[in-house]
Amino acid sequence: MSRPVTTAATRGAKLPASTRWTTARPTKVRRGGSLDPTRRPAADRYPELVTEGRRAPHPANALNELSGEEWLYFTKSVLTTAYPSELGHAARKAHGANKPPRLMARLIEFFSKSGELVLDPFAGVGGSLLGAAIARGPRRAVGIELDPRWVAIYEALVPALLAEDGGRGPRIVDLGQSDPGGPRRFDPSGSEMRLGDALELLPTVPDATVDLVVTDPPYNIQLPLTMAGGASAAEHTNRRTDYAMVSDSSADLANAPDYPSFLDRMETVFGQVQRVLREGRYAIVIVRDAYQDGRYQFVGSDLAQRAHAVGLVPKGDLIWHQAGTRLRPYGYPRVFVPNIAHQHILVLRREPARAQARRRCSR
Repeated sequence: MSRPVTTAATRGAKLPASTRWTTARPTKVRRGGSLDPTRRPAADRYPELVTEGRRAPHPANALNELSGEEWLYFTKSVLTTAYPSELGHAARKAHGANKPPRLMARLIEFFSKSGELVLDPFAGVGGSLLGAAIARGPRRAVGIELDPRWVAIYEALVPALLAEDGGRGPRIVDLGQSDPGGPRRFDPSGSEMRLGDALELLPTVPDATVDLVVTDPPYNIQLPLTMAGGASAAEHTNRRTDYAMVSDSSADLANAPDYPSFLDRMETVFGQVQRVLREGRYAIVIVRDAYQDGRYQFVGSDLAQRAHAVGLVPKGDLIWHQAGTRLRPYGYPRVFVPNIAHQHILVLRREPARAQARRRCSR
């Protein structure tokens, strides 16, 4: 079966207006340039991955390809995961905030259809792109990443995965109810990583051309140590690993001088996300709250407010419980400091113009 392929280009080149179809092969990295997403057929390119062993979606379902049972299962407000180490986790874990491709695939499957375009403006080591590659069926995906370290990991990882099992690609274990929906396959041929600054590349994306934005923004206030001091701090400090997540670049949002500045820059990003999304489509933002300077920061709530200010309407907050989180004695034995074992998955929507008009009229 044929698949879409994107090839490497030099800095400053645009995405091609059309893409030829051939057998799957690893995608490569483009440096800079503008983004020119072009729409290609959806489910008809991947019929067996969409329907294999699954019930048909409701005929009125224009959002995804899930059955009623799968739809209902996803809407639980708490998601608990403990996924196996797979799809190059040994390489990807160099980035301490890398996201499980299976989780990203579940998000992508609910908020888009096969062949649609997924955009991640803070792609890191490519968890969203890998999620798009193992989705049932695969989506097109473009990731933007500022740090060459993470881009290099993704660029090396894809051909290594395709070479596994004698060239048949990685074997993805069926986890049953821990990952409902049946078997998964790996097809990264519709994915592309862009090395560059999201705040420079997002403005090159035409209006209303993206079907889904899914991303995990850079950390800002989460980076400093949060320990009570003394022997426990020396023994259990949460930065004892070499899991670097911040670069030396002034363009890195993690290097914003303070939390309000970080929120201001994220609001600018949200404004671009709202512009590039099609009407009625979603932006999914994964974010972790933080405890800093003696107080708890509700980062998820703060970002949701900033998104709403530019036209992305908050539709839900899925709590992602990370079952394997290591507990550390942050405040012991003096004060309560929480071990944050969850992240927020903010569900934001660009409302259709008619829905906005009805809301204004009802006020």
